[in-house]
Amino acid sequence: MERSKSSIPFVGLHAHSVAGSVFDGFGYPQDHMDFAYENGMSALALTDHGNMNGLPYQVLHAKKMKSSGKDFKPIFGVEAYFVPSIKDWKEEYDQAKADKKKARSLSKDDKVAAEDEDESKAKTKNKINARRHLVLVAQNQTGLSNIFKIVSETHQGDNFYRYPRLDYDLLEKYGEGVIASSACLGGVYAGDYWDNRDDGEDAILNAMRETTQSMTSILGDRWFGELQWNNVPEQHSLNKYVIQMAEEFDIPLISTADSHYPSPEAWKDRELYKRLGWLGKKQPEYMKSELPIDVDEMGMELYPKNGDQMWESYKKYSEECGVTYDDDLIHDSLVKTHWIAHELIEDFMPDDTVRLPSFIIPEGEFATETLTKQCITGLRKLGRDNNKEYVERLKHEISVIDDRGFCEYFLTMKAVADKTQEHMLSGSGRGSAAGSLVAYVLGITQIDPIKYGLLFSRFLRSDAKDYPDIDYDVSDAFGLKEILAKEWGDTTVVPISNFNTMQLRSLIKDISKFYGVPFTEVNPVTGRMVKEATPKAKKKHGIKAGVYVPTFEEVMEYSDTLQRFLNKYPHIKTHVEGLVGQVRSVSRHAGGVVIGEDLDKHMPLVCSGGVIQTPWSEGMHVRHLEPMGFIKFDL
Repeated sequence: MERSKSSIPFVGLHAHSVAGSVFDGFGYPQDHMDFAYENGMSALALTDHGNMNGLPYQVLHAKKMKSSGKDFKPIFGVEAYFVPSIKDWKEEYDQAKADKKKARSLSKDDKVAAEDEDESKAKTKNKINARRHLVLVAQNQTGLSNIFKIVSETHQGDNFYRYPRLDYDLLEKYGEGVIASSACLGGVYAGDYWDNRDDGEDAILNAMRETTQSMTSILGDRWFGELQWNNVPEQHSLNKYVIQMAEEFDIPLISTADSHYPSPEAWKDRELYKRLGWLGKKQPEYMKSELPIDVDEMGMELYPKNGDQMWESYKKYSEECGVTYDDDLIHDSLVKTHWIAHELIEDFMPDDTVRLPSFIIPEGEFATETLTKQCITGLRKLGRDNNKEYVERLKHEISVIDDRGFCEYFLTMKAVADKTQEHMLSGSGRGSAAGSLVAYVLGITQIDPIKYGLLFSRFLRSDAKDYPDIDYDVSDAFGLKEILAKEWGDTTVVPISNFNTMQLRSLIKDISKFYGVPFTEVNPVTGRMVKEATPKAKKKHGIKAGVYVPTFEEVMEYSDTLQRFLNKYPHIKTHVEGLVGQVRSVSRHAGGVVIGEDLDKHMPLVCSGGVIQTPWSEGMHVRHLEPMGFIKFDL
């Protein structure tokens, strides 16, 4: 298929995906990038709500696109939640907590909540839940590292209550290399509008002037007023005020699509996805309505548009709302995004240097030297230091480990093993790591690989690209992680996240519940479908024995009961096909941690269930930590 062309150069600088904007954004970053490219765009920013969980998808897919000859630039960012002062917000929170009546209204859930448009796009009545949106994108590696630090700090301490919060002080501290814009009807300028419109135009403008002065004093010419195009009358009122700020303070304007789904056709699945996020909870008013019949009823189109489509949206929605603008001004706001993407933002990929702790290396020594010394000491304790076979094997293993740059990894594992043995039992060693003599002499494993004829090459080879992975068994994994975090710091020992996705069985139940299909009709289907599909799927693959779990597609194809149900309810089938595999929630890996110094500077850490953890995962289906330079430790 031939790529679309646009007569107006434009780049989307405000976009959400399912990877980071759970139950708000829809579709994975690579889906958005592919559509944007085919739609004629040369770049796209990802600015998920309060986190950068989707960044590795961007990085890996951009490399894939480049290798296939597609020139497309990923732009890294976040739509942060902003309050002017964390200190003032905390005082309000403490007062509410002290007031027993108000305290009952405080949510006990400290996980990141699904985006609530009623809260963010309205007058601030409840100051405790208050936050305004602020789009941040990285101009260069310095800016990206600063945004990582911003995200990490907003997820900790006083900055986090249901949502991570950024204020002026934090923005000033980490503002270098950061480009910011005023966001949507939930944004910082919009907050001034909502909070002051009952008091008239002057009150709104004075509040916006104060915001503009504060932002430009920190960001200078990297502060942009953001215009959006839909048929919401308040959006056009806000646009006019933002334009006035641009004229008064000579700040540049941009227009954004604020895209939330990867293609024009995906709008309805995204609307249902949003509602499924509120099933079983106290729903905002706008979530109680039925799904719109068509996209025109929505009053907005939130896919990655090209410049011509943005211009059409501007013309269509401004006419519908009876508002006129200066065409040249709006045209410039579209073109400005292309200039920002390709002139202001550097062409770079995130630093993927392997991050391992240095505190396990004595001052004045190199990692190779320390590892060699500790291995010789261990070999001597075992009484094998005069055995040529052991000495030669040890030299070979250290050479491979050093050549691959993993000396710090083994030293870190030894430090973990030493700490473990102070407090609890550890396993003897299993898997390919049991073939390492280095691991044995360091006390990481307790199996002599030479005695049992185990091969080091099964664990680590000089010509391979995989990272070492020692499955380290302990009697109390949770306790060990707490001990290590307490001793080394909670930004040094960080649990790994798991991303739970929508699976076929639960998805059919949820969608059926939304449409009012009786559970007595649904349960027999979800109970039988996998059993029906498994024999046929095994036969297809020539599997005659053993366990096999059929794929989503195979269950859809081979379960007669499911097919009858979906033929009866074709709209459910359509939604299932669109929603399966989308992110449902974030949890923690059972044993995986990342260990490295000041990890909050090198990845945008997130808070889930009161625990700081990685924004990226590492497992069978998603491998994102290693490509970004982080080694998984399996405890």
